[in-house]
Amino acid sequence: MTSRIGPTTPTPPFARLLEAGMVPRSRRDLMRVSALLAASAAAGSRGVVAAPARPATSSARFQTGDTETDVEIAIPFTPYGQDVTIDPHRTVNWGPFWVMFPYVWSGLLRFDENGAVEPDLAESVTPNDDGTVWTATLKEGIAFASGNPITANHFVMSWQRALDHTQLSPMAQFMEPLKGYADVLAATAIDAGFRAVDDTTIEITLSRPVSFFPSYLATFVWAVLDPDVLAADGDADPLLSGAGAGPWQITEFDPLARIVMEPNPHYWAPPSPSVSRIVWPIVTGGTADATALQLYRGDEAVSADVPLSLMETVQGDEALAAELVTIEDHSSVTAISMDFNQEPFNDVRVRQAIAAAIDKEAWAAEIWQGTYAPATSFSPPVLKTIANYEAPAGIAHDPEHAKSLLADAGFDPATSEIEITYFQPALDSPEDQERHRLLLQAIQDATGVEITHNTSLTREQITALAQDNGGRQFDIVQWWLATDTPALLSTVASQDSPYNAGWINWSAELEPVDETDPGSDAAAFDELVTQAEAELDEAARNDDYRRAEELLLQDAVYIPLGYWVQRYVQKPWLQGTRQGPWSGRTPVRIDEEVVVRGRPAT
Repeated sequence: MTSRIGPTTPTPPFARLLEAGMVPRSRRDLMRVSALLAASAAAGSRGVVAAPARPATSSARFQTGDTETDVEIAIPFTPYGQDVTIDPHRTVNWGPFWVMFPYVWSGLLRFDENGAVEPDLAESVTPNDDGTVWTATLKEGIAFASGNPITANHFVMSWQRALDHTQLSPMAQFMEPLKGYADVLAATAIDAGFRAVDDTTIEITLSRPVSFFPSYLATFVWAVLDPDVLAADGDADPLLSGAGAGPWQITEFDPLARIVMEPNPHYWAPPSPSVSRIVWPIVTGGTADATALQLYRGDEAVSADVPLSLMETVQGDEALAAELVTIEDHSSVTAISMDFNQEPFNDVRVRQAIAAAIDKEAWAAEIWQGTYAPATSFSPPVLKTIANYEAPAGIAHDPEHAKSLLADAGFDPATSEIEITYFQPALDSPEDQERHRLLLQAIQDATGVEITHNTSLTREQITALAQDNGGRQFDIVQWWLATDTPALLSTVASQDSPYNAGWINWSAELEPVDETDPGSDAAAFDELVTQAEAELDEAARNDDYRRAEELLLQDAVYIPLGYWVQRYVQKPWLQGTRQGPWSGRTPVRIDEEVVVRGRPAT
């Protein structure tokens, strides 16, 4: 992800998390951010991760027939502009790797299809009373694909490799809570807050309480690698020689063509009784989605994403339409953000007026043709599934109230000389530019507020302009969950967030405006999310986050528009797969529950 979470842009190539963005339109785009992907949820009110969770969803439709064995399947893999590597400590923070890497590289914990956290190589991971020390107990009898037994010290050695300041992992930000993290990066210390207590016990010490630490611990930067395999002499790539501890091992790798995996015979859980080989064809470029669908139609792939650009094709084909799957839960939110330091949005009432002006039902159904579900909150709905979080509702659609708010603010759109501009990258598709234009036109129709739609600049030029201005006057962004709690709120809007200062500038120093006090609200928000991040009790934590989100919505810091609806096609004979908002089209795992039945004869 480049950053633990961030906004994404709606254009191919989609969104680097540290860059500003707008709205994505396809699975391809969203998977580029991911990191943007995906939250996780620790079981238990105090962050204890113990008993494995049962899968929450299954997308495959049941077929009759005998279970086949020794089947090879192909799952398209789309890196979208990123070099394809297979080293979990050297690979970039990019969405597709989040889903594919856990097939081979295991750690203490892992994500399920919804983004909840469950044990992998750990029997349990438990915090102390204040959440600053986490103790992991390893499962008995675990081993690398090489057959070598795994001990606690192997984890320590692997994590030291990821934190080597001479070759720091691009995913190292997910280790940032560690005590001594900054010193290790500065090469002034080698102790980064973890140690092997004995062969089966690891103690991890943090610099501060972090209630969502299990979700960080489930990312692939925390994977364990076999040091004996890595140190082996010879011409073979050690990463192809059993260095991992996941359910699969890589047996063939061509960074321009494909990755091939076969079962790890030493993994702690049983393998699929049907699938004995997985091929990941690497599809790239602006036609990647169409290429994947072509492979699917030719029975050369078991699944393919169906973005809006391909929806008509799929729905117009009776066979494809019958195999279309919709993921009902959502992990991302697309929202409008505005800079408190730039007129007219320094007046909260103007911000609130923009929020009240937007008919989100029409935006989702008409402009985006059902690609989004209308948003009522900033926090995505999957948090109710994985964290029992009931998000508050934002400002309701009410055009007359919007006009009243503008009048109260003394802002007359007909006479104002303040220019409002939304910059959308020039390389965005004409269709996407038109959809954004329609949103801006809807705001103007409801309020009279004109927002210039500038599509002449590159993404880099837009970023540079925002830096020059010290913020983004008007922007459309998308955010993905990256934790098992609503901590996305603090990620984007706390006082020390890199996406606040110099971005939206919701500051405690802001002056009161009439009956509103955005500065006081910003300070209260910070206090609430700071409490929440340290709170191990789920109910108390959710209460703090809910009150914080109420302030964020009340001040229209972000105006939620919609939640992205993911769709894909999958062969009905591949049964028992589990896909959700965290994994998208790609099954979260191919394991003992995945079988092949009823496959047409070839």
